[in-house]
Amino acid sequence: MDAGGIAHELRRLRSTATVLHVAAHPDDENTALLAWLTHVKGARTAYLSLTRGDGGQNLIGPELGPPLGVIRTQELLAARRTDGAEQWFTRALDFGFSKNTDETLRLWGRDSVLADVVWVIRSLRPDVIVTRFPPDSTAGHGHHSASGLLAEEAFEAAADPTRFPEQLAWVRPWRAKRLAWNVFSFGRVTPDSSWVAVDVGAYEPLLGRSMNELAATSRSHHRSQGFGSAERRGTSLQYLRPRLGTPARRDPFDDVETGWRRFPGGEAVTTALDQAERAYDPRHPERVLPWLARVHAALAKLPDEPIVRHRRSELEHVMASCAGLWAEATSTRPSVVPGDRVTVATSILARTSVDVVLESVVVAGQGRDSVRTLVTNRALADTFVVATARDLAVTQPYWLRQPPTRGLSHVAERADLGAPEDRPVLTAEFRLRIAGTPVRLVRTVAYRWTDRVEGERWRRLEVTPPASLAFDAPFRWFGGATSRAVRVTVRAERDGAQGVLRLEVPVGWTVTPDTVPVAIPREAGERAFEFRVTPGSEGGEARAVFRDAEGRDWSHAVQRLDHTHIPLQTLHPAATLTLVRGEPLPRSPRVGWVAGSGDPLDEALRQMGAAVTALSDDDLASGDLSRFDVIVTGVRAHNTRPRLRALQPRLLDWVASGGRLVMQYVT
Repeated sequence: MDAGGIAHELRRLRSTATVLHVAAHPDDENTALLAWLTHVKGARTAYLSLTRGDGGQNLIGPELGPPLGVIRTQELLAARRTDGAEQWFTRALDFGFSKNTDETLRLWGRDSVLADVVWVIRSLRPDVIVTRFPPDSTAGHGHHSASGLLAEEAFEAAADPTRFPEQLAWVRPWRAKRLAWNVFSFGRVTPDSSWVAVDVGAYEPLLGRSMNELAATSRSHHRSQGFGSAERRGTSLQYLRPRLGTPARRDPFDDVETGWRRFPGGEAVTTALDQAERAYDPRHPERVLPWLARVHAALAKLPDEPIVRHRRSELEHVMASCAGLWAEATSTRPSVVPGDRVTVATSILARTSVDVVLESVVVAGQGRDSVRTLVTNRALADTFVVATARDLAVTQPYWLRQPPTRGLSHVAERADLGAPEDRPVLTAEFRLRIAGTPVRLVRTVAYRWTDRVEGERWRRLEVTPPASLAFDAPFRWFGGATSRAVRVTVRAERDGAQGVLRLEVPVGWTVTPDTVPVAIPREAGERAFEFRVTPGSEGGEARAVFRDAEGRDWSHAVQRLDHTHIPLQTLHPAATLTLVRGEPLPRSPRVGWVAGSGDPLDEALRQMGAAVTALSDDDLASGDLSRFDVIVTGVRAHNTRPRLRALQPRLLDWVASGGRLVMQYVT
């Protein structure tokens, strides 16, 4: 954090306000309003997206369904790092476009998602709730209107101890001061006298940017949806229309105590912050640390409320920035197999001449308790060899570890509910004294490497099976009773991967051989094995299973989502193959394939017996189209191939002369 950022955060520490913004999908949020609430009003601000956007389309790659939900989750986190807000979720699944609220609530399970919204409200205890959509058909999408409706129901339910009482073992009932709808400003808006107008174009000198500039950068992280935005400057009014609770007159926080005097003993925090702001010197930020120590001590005497815990954590981050602290924990390899050992190196460095004492470093319960004083600009390093548990879960987003219902993901642990991503496999805790104050820094154990184009890159330590499995295609089509070959590639994720491989098929299907032995001596080595599958009467799913030398079964594929605008993500879904039954095609149609953003329809057509030819832009411009019975465009082809717009007249002339054109989803 730079000197201006520190000064800005010192000012924000004065606020105890909390706001929850609620909508349905990634990219629904009003990033300008989030930035304004966070940086101008100083509030702790959170965006609750009811879904992860996994039912949408993808402009930047072939990922759809759950992997797209992971990408869009990370895009939201990147957006929040820009606009300063936090990110929360419910278990609701994005099942595609929904015509109305009733359909959405039926498929999601009304009470289940309502309980999740209530959980977030009780966890955050917001003063103000702001919805992005109204609870009626003007929202334009069943998910949108459902988000507004559920937020309003949760406003009341969160305050009622008889609603979802099982939550009260962890949280308490809470009533926000008000709920308002952030009225659409896409067209002409005629504000009512009861509405509150806010200028989200406000400029923040300590950040050197206006809120609309921050908002454009934030929104542009939604690359998979093609939401790149231009920066705007100048006055920009947004309107909040009161829906529930106490009406506001001029400000969203009317009649809300947003200072520290809302808590007994809070005046001491305000006094200490006054002293710290007066003492702050941007050229020597370390000199303010004795005053920040007083703020820390005053906060420690306040009630254990969410905003108090949150501000104390932010204060410790500010103190670390003032001291010029850098702390990291890196593993010597990117992944570990459950039960194996991994080496973790920790390092901490103070880059200002300030009194910082390292009391201990703890990794996975192992501690180094020798007290050491940090010398300016000289790192203190420790090394830990950590034995991981045999039952450690293989890396997979927590909401994807178990099969979902049609409308709801399964979350096994209450501690995960609402969280944007998994808890890290390992963390390192640095216990320090800065200016005599106990400060705790926690760092996720990560793997660091250098990319020759991108430079330094990081990824979290991952947990892998001893061997990952991959089919040669995501599906296999059976058009008759004839058996077909199915290939499975086994990749060793550590040295000496040994065991047997089998293929499990549905009842009525048969497979030969029953098992094949596997022995791959070196990590990253691969071997392909072939099974012969004879179809049954109904389709289903085949599963590849590797049994290791210790008798443990593993059935994991590996999928890496490597896009430069988000951290690298690794998924380990089940190693399965969709088995499709169908009637043989009466003839082999000639299909021209216009590839889009990456859907696999061309492979499906080939397996069904079609003669598929991939078409380039030049083929469409001047090639012989009369040789095709049908031309199919891939998902979002017109978005990823700009020339298609100009080539459309030629395609339509071909249709007019008897050709058949099938266009998949496009915007």
